[in-house]
Amino acid sequence: MNAPPIFRSPELASLFRGAEIADLAPRNRRALRIGYAALAMFAGIFIIWSVLAPLEGAAVATGLVRADGGGRRTVQHLEGGIVSRILVREGEQVRAGQPLVLLDDTQSGAQQSALQAGYDSLLAQDARLSAERAGAAAITYPAELTARAGDPAVRAIIAASDAAFRARRAALAGQIDIIRQRVGGASAELGSATAQIGALDDQSRLLDGEIGKVRTLVAEGLERESRLLALQRQATSIAGQRSQLVGAAGRTNKAIAENQAQMAFLRGQLTSDAALEQRAVRAELESARQKLIAGRDISQRRQVVAPVDGKVVGLRIVTPGGVIGAGQPILDIVPTNEPMVVVARLKASDIDVVAAGLDAEVRLTPFKARVIPLLRGQVRRVAADATWDEQTRTLYYETEILLDADQLRRVTGLKLVSGMPAEVFVKLGPRTLFQYFLQPVSDSFRRAFRDD
Repeated sequence: MNAPPIFRSPELASLFRGAEIADLAPRNRRALRIGYAALAMFAGIFIIWSVLAPLEGAAVATGLVRADGGGRRTVQHLEGGIVSRILVREGEQVRAGQPLVLLDDTQSGAQQSALQAGYDSLLAQDARLSAERAGAAAITYPAELTARAGDPAVRAIIAASDAAFRARRAALAGQIDIIRQRVGGASAELGSATAQIGALDDQSRLLDGEIGKVRTLVAEGLERESRLLALQRQATSIAGQRSQLVGAAGRTNKAIAENQAQMAFLRGQLTSDAALEQRAVRAELESARQKLIAGRDISQRRQVVAPVDGKVVGLRIVTPGGVIGAGQPILDIVPTNEPMVVVARLKASDIDVVAAGLDAEVRLTPFKARVIPLLRGQVRRVAADATWDEQTRTLYYETEILLDADQLRRVTGLKLVSGMPAEVFVKLGPRTLFQYFLQPVSDSFRRAFRDD
């Protein structure tokens, strides 16, 4: 629309524009003042809020859900062997102690029988030697042996031990009987000699009296001297006989003492030999006992059992008759009834603010946040040293977060699985926004004013 002619003059147009601007200036200044005041008030409120209002800080880490006992358990066998039966299948749920695989026990069974027989034989020997040392009339066997007296092998061992005991006693008794016979004969000889000595003593006393009388008669001339000499010769002969008998009696007495000493020696030798042999037997017995225990342990391990409740995964054998090497993994078990923890990788830069005992929140990344809420937890352990990850070329500290068991029971539809990824927020305590902004500046100042 065109302006009237009167307004087409440049001077009049300029005059009208100046009047309009002069009329708008007071209104614009008020609006600007109001705007600046609002901005200043907002800035002041923001500054006050940043200085006073606390914000919850957190160290963020990623991790995986693991069973508290260490996660997947690898089942191995110490000695290995030939597979007899496979009792489980891949994915099967098993209980702790449930048999998983049976190994052939032919060889171990034969070895165990030989070890048991050797051990039982040593037990019987030890009991026999104890009876010999005590001079007992019969062997008292330990309950460990008599409890299995119905076993033909044990019966044979006991019978052999009894026979050896009787044979040794009979041999000793035979030797002692011979010596006793010698002692009996010597004692008889000693008695005879003693009696003869007594008779000679009587003769000697009588003869001495007669010699005295004859000597008196010879002195008076009433008897011949030859008779006196004959009596004296007879007295000398009796004295010689008596001396011989006394010597023989002494030798017989000595022989009796020697034979009695030999009997005591034989009895003592049996006891000392039994004691010496028993020391060696007991050393062998202890060694055999340890071997037997080890053998029983091996026999019991012919049956491979589940260490924990869980699910069978990674079954590495499929057919009976296969050979398992010593220490070779057989299968894995993922525990199902163990408490779950989150094993997270804490950044090395956060190690100064994270410690055991701090509260944490865990978000399970496979679940949507509206379905599964943040799970409460607590830092249970922070590694004492950092670990270097070759793939990411970063340092991290392994950190364990124990989840709140009560909350886990209350959350419906939640099933934790070992290996599930998770995001961890370790609460560091409240700090203001001003402190967050000031921290890098203060750190820079501390580094800037430090001497090189």
